[in-house]
Amino acid sequence: MKLKPLILTASLTLLPMLAVSNVAHAEILSIGEQAKVLTKADMPRRGVSMNVVKTKYGAAKKQTLSKGKVTKRRPRITRWNYGNFSVFFEHNHVVHTVVHH
Repeated sequence: MKLKPLILTASLTLLPMLAVSNVAHAEILSIGEQAKVLTKADMPRRGVSMNVVKTKYGAAKKQTLSKGKVTKRRPRITRWNYGNFSVFFEHNHVVHTVVHH
């Protein structure tokens, strides 16, 4: 009969985690009197090449290269800053996109 409290405890612990995992996410950027919602679909996806990003979003306002010694385990990381977001590349492919607030 000690199994029932264990099951109750486990279900009460897991239930909030399952409820949170289905939440949608969007960033809201205000532009003057207008507001634009940027979603993951509007951002460059992981694995896309630099050429595709440049073709779709144009030239970046600023490009930054990582500093330090480049090795096989520590590749060069390039960051392209656009007005509303930054794109991080490893070699020539997107690894991460960050929306600025």
